[in-house]
Amino acid sequence: MTDLGLTMREVREEAGYSLSGMAKRTGYSRGYLGNVETGERQVTPDVIRAYERVLGDRLKRRQLLIAGGLAAFSAGSTRDAAVSIASEIGKTRNGLLLETQTSHATDRAIASIVARDTPSLAALVKWSRAGTAVLRVNAAGILAKVGSPLVDSEAIAALRTNATVRELYLTAVLSRVLALPWGEANNLASSQSGLANPEHVVAMSTELNNPYDSVARWCSTVMLYRTRTDDPVTVSAALIESLKTEPARENLRAIGSALAGVDPLTI
Repeated sequence: MTDLGLTMREVREEAGYSLSGMAKRTGYSRGYLGNVETGERQVTPDVIRAYERVLGDRLKRRQLLIAGGLAAFSAGSTRDAAVSIASEIGKTRNGLLLETQTSHATDRAIASIVARDTPSLAALVKWSRAGTAVLRVNAAGILAKVGSPLVDSEAIAALRTNATVRELYLTAVLSRVLALPWGEANNLASSQSGLANPEHVVAMSTELNNPYDSVARWCSTVMLYRTRTDDPVTVSAALIESLKTEPARENLRAIGSALAGVDPLTI
């Protein structure tokens, strides 16, 4: 049983509804809801909305408790958190994205749910342009994993135009890709320095081809640009190779700029 499925069952029972009664009130079959609650079927945003219509704030409060510890979620429960957050995004609510910087895995899971939902994408684009730095980072992080070149450009713009948002996202990328403690990654992100460790140069060169995160590819370009004078051969080869597969216009501009010796942040 998943965390979210268990929560849905507990809140339903606390409210005094049988599975049959919930089926009658939501329009789903008793068997389907039973499978959702036990984890046999995937929890979807539509099912969550149906439960919320019946259970109201009871379920909402529980979902906040589940999602509040995003940074500590195990891989097995990432999907549950993603479904909760995606449901809120669909209602243009950003509360679950305001305080805690979500993980790469959680962003990917959310993106897979909202990728074809135009209102959700519109809300994320809006939040990536204005709001708290954490909200903008989280919105950009989800947009970056949708897999749309047009959406990719919106996500990259959030970093290119705001130093705080850029530093937070770059810190997350450096921590993940280079396996650095958060504080060390943040020092590197904010220092404007290049990569002194040759293994780190190779790792960021590999990240240039990460198909799941367009903004991480942009961050890799920025870091390799900063490293160009220390290891010009490796950096140039990696940037030229990435041009063969990069679909996002903003990333192509950044790569071209780096190859020309021009800071991608200035274009």
